Amino acid sequence: MTLVEFLASSGSRTWRDRVLATLYWHAHFKDERALSGAAVREALQAARVPRAKQANVLDVLNKAGALVDAVSEGPKGRLWSLTPTGEGAVRALAGLPETQPELEHGVEELRKVAATISDGDVREYIEEAVLCLSVSALRASIVFTWVGATRALQDRVWSHGPRMIEPAAQKYFAKTKVSKYEDLAGLKEATLLDVARDLGEIDKAQWTVLKQCLDTRNQCGHPNKYRPGILKAKSHIEDIVGILF
Repeated sequence: MTLVEFLASSGSRTWRDRVLATLYWHAHFKDERALSGAAVREALQAARVPRAKQANVLDVLNKAGALVDAVSEGPKGRLWSLTPTGEGAVRALAGLPETQPELEHGVEELRKVAATISDGDVREYIEEAVLCLSVSALRASIVFTWVGATRALQDRVWSHGPRMIEPAAQKYFAKTKVSKYEDLAGLKEATLLDVARDLGEIDKAQWTVLKQCLDTRNQCGHPNKYRPGILKAKSHIEDIVGILF
């Protein structure tokens, strides 16, 4: 959902509503937890809100009381974020359900994990999982977390070199050829788990848990009637984080 769509669907009519909705959208759809007044105005202009260029966003923020908080200083001035009261006000305005503590906790856990990952590709997948989880897109968050896990497993397996990987993979598929990193993408994910176990990167217990995570990912990644709950999504993420990150 774009900011244009969110502003329209939330029924924002006053400048305060628009500013609060913009902060909410950036926090939940772009994972930007705090914005300067200038950044809020630029976002409103980009969303084609009439007279946004002339809007006194700082005045709106200063008068928003307990709905916002000034959290730090940035290159464009003071950075503002919604308080829990402000989050609730936007959800009420937009007709969104109340947040669920388990979901919020999962988002924060995954956000912290993402910040510690040095591999840029893996970090991007986990950051996308954070965004999906923050807007209750549970199946998508499960899929993206698993993709990040797969890349992390490929990195671990590749550390053993192709001379060890190829015969390990050939135990499960005789025609497997591995000479470069990209060849790992040709392995089935279940085979990658087997190879990682055989090379000592994960033990049997971890292999069992990750195999269950793969099964959950497959249920979420294909058209069917499966709808995971928050606790299932959180458990999936916690298992992967605990083993691989």
